[in-house]
Amino acid sequence: MTALRRHALVRLATAPDAETDDDRRRATDWQRAGRPFVVARRGDDSGAVRLGFCTVDPRHPQLRPRRVAVRALPADIVAIDHPPTLGEIVAAAATHPRHDTLARLHAAAHTAGIDVRVFGSWMWQALTGEPHVHALSDLDVLVDVSTPAEADRVAAFLATQETATGLTLDGELHLAGVGDLSWREWHGDAPEVLVKTLDTMRLVPRMTLRP
Repeated sequence: MTALRRHALVRLATAPDAETDDDRRRATDWQRAGRPFVVARRGDDSGAVRLGFCTVDPRHPQLRPRRVAVRALPADIVAIDHPPTLGEIVAAAATHPRHDTLARLHAAAHTAGIDVRVFGSWMWQALTGEPHVHALSDLDVLVDVSTPAEADRVAAFLATQETATGLTLDGELHLAGVGDLSWREWHGDAPEVLVKTLDTMRLVPRMTLRP
C-alpha cells in the first residue's frame, strides 16, 4: 500500500469526523458515494490524520466549491493511493476547452521522462465529474524527485512549460527523504525553502539539501 503522506488519496472504513454538523453530513454523503479523501497532515495528540475534500453544491453549481476539513484515525484508513496522473486528468478533460493545452504538457512531460501527478481543482473535477475548474484555475502538480539535481531539472521543466503552455503551474516537488517543497520556490534563489511533511512545516537552508 502507498505510504501515508501529504496529497495521498485515502479511502475510509467509516465517515470521518468534522467540526460542524453540516460538514459531518457532507462527509457522510461523500463517504457513501465511495469517494476518496486527500491527506493534509497529521492532527493532534490523538494521532488523527487531517483530511479534506472539495464538494459542489448541486443546488448552486455556480458557487465556488466548498473545501471541507475532516479527520480520521489511521486505523480507519483502508486504502491509500497517489493522486491521479496528468494523463488521467487529460483523459477526464476530453471536452474541456483547455484539453489540448493539457495534452501538450503531458506529451512534453512524457518526452522528458517526468511523471506528473495532479491535485487540487483539476483532480476533484476528474474524480467527481463536478465543475471544480474555473477560467483562472491553476494546475496543481506534484512530482516525486529523488535528488536535488533531479529537483533542479523538474523545476526548470515546469518553468519552461508554464511559459510555453500559458498554464499557471502551481504545486510541489516531493524530495525523497526530505518532504514537499514548492517547485517555484526551489527554482528561485532564496537561501531557505519551506519544507512540509505529514507532521512538520519548517524553513530549511537550501545549502543543507544539496550534497
